[in-house]
Amino acid sequence: MTELDSPSVRERRLARELREARICAQLAGTAVANATGWSTSKVSRIETGRIGISARDLDRLIELYDVSEEQAKYLRRLAPAARTRGWWEAYADSLSAGYAGLLRLESGSQALRSYCAVVPHPLLMTPAYIRHVVLATWQQPSPQEVDRRIRVCLRRQAVLEHDEPGPRLRLSVVIDEAVLRRSVAANNDAGAVDVQVDQLNRLITTASWPNVTIQVLPFGAGIPPVSAGSFSILESRATGGPDVVYLENKTRIFFVDAETEVDRYARDYRLLTEMALSTVESVEFIQAIVGDLVGNARPL
Repeated sequence: MTELDSPSVRERRLARELREARICAQLAGTAVANATGWSTSKVSRIETGRIGISARDLDRLIELYDVSEEQAKYLRRLAPAARTRGWWEAYADSLSAGYAGLLRLESGSQALRSYCAVVPHPLLMTPAYIRHVVLATWQQPSPQEVDRRIRVCLRRQAVLEHDEPGPRLRLSVVIDEAVLRRSVAANNDAGAVDVQVDQLNRLITTASWPNVTIQVLPFGAGIPPVSAGSFSILESRATGGPDVVYLENKTRIFFVDAETEVDRYARDYRLLTEMALSTVESVEFIQAIVGDLVGNARPL
């Protein structure tokens, strides 16, 4: 488990593919160094994933190794995925390395699967709900900091939107019933109920989007296969499979990219979807909770 300290799984896969391409071309590392004007240590560091590779250098190796057009496209998809620049660069001075890395990975992924054990996934939160999440701490962030975090989170949600350039992210979530019933405030006053109802209605609305799947894990389904809380799995556009798991909390974001561990989380998520209600039943379940909240909030 890392906080973007080690090369991502995509970078490691690219390094491995380049090494195999060199071997298939029957070239020694020294021969590659002589042909490119690099040092042999640079060739070695690229192939072990210790350093990244620029698009220009990658093209040189593709030509040198006489890589097929199809394989070349695959390698180029792997390379820029971990170096994508985007809207989050404007917030570089105020974002942690882990959070910036998460935004970069989400924008470069084709699918995201998440188990929500405490709160909804940030991509599905309303502005008012985000505010309550940000303020649920002893740190007492300034009003300016609260507003900034809300803006960043809302901009983060654009990966799901219809008018966002590029393919939309496919989002699948399993939401624990506790998330749906938890009040955003201790007193559960009228304002808190309004925030909770708006958030539930947001889930109902997004559940109708073609790229969003929402399932509810009711209390009656039994104990879930995970006990450590929420987790999310990202699926790479380059590889077409799950390759990074992230665990997000208020202060840190942890990334898991070892293939065996990612596979374990993927299996847990599959089991969660089997335990959860169907998508239709889930929407009806959320609607029933909304009905209860609205009914109980009406004055007698």
